[in-house]
Amino acid sequence: MNENEAMTEIYNRANIPIWKSYVWYNDKCFFVSTIERTYDTYEGESRGNETLVWKYDWDKRERGEWLGQGDNHINTCTTLIKTGLLHEDT
Repeated sequence: MNENEAMTEIYNRANIPIWKSYVWYNDKCFFVSTIERTYDTYEGESRGNETLVWKYDWDKRERGEWLGQGDNHINTCTTLIKTGLLHEDT
């Protein structure tokens, strides 16, 4: 398999789970998920990580309201733990 074929195979893969975390701020729980996925951009397809955040009901084990996208997994978790907010400036 040459390099172009290998890259095509990577771009055609489904979303790949990278990291899942449950983080707490006081009594609020959040579910943070990072996946590797393909993006369609103006310049063509690109592959990269996407970190998304939801409220999470720990007792029911249910994802709640989607809160938005974080910049990366570690920074997102750290900000949630410190502030309870998705972004520190929010």
